Amino acid sequence: MISRRTGLALGAALLAGRQAAAQAWPTRPIRMIVPFGLGGSADVAARFLAEPLQQALGQPVVVENRPGAGGTIGADQVAKAAPDGHTLAYAPLVPLAFQPHLVRNTGLGPDAWRRSAM
Repeated sequence: MISRRTGLALGAALLAGRQAAAQAWPTRPIRMIVPFGLGGSADVAARFLAEPLQQALGQPVVVENRPGAGGTIGADQVAKAAPDGHTLAYAPLVPLAFQPHLVRNTGLGPDAWRRSAM
């Protein structure tokens, strides 16, 4: 016999799975922002990953380089992008985690990333 708690959890999981299956993603090209210049290791790795990602998702993956300010400019663009899942960041840990703590008023930080993930 299934307990009430297990039944509720199972029902919620089935409902969530049904809603997730109804959403079409991606519906347009995906932007992969690299916060460093052309030809660097991050750029080469992002372009290397873009091809299989494009084949797997069935949508073009456009790699955009946004260098400057130690990666802050590119990371800021990702944080301020529409929260629809069509903008990705490919960057080392520094601009994503350390920069908000090293530079004041970057617009980055826990709140910015939380807003972009919603």
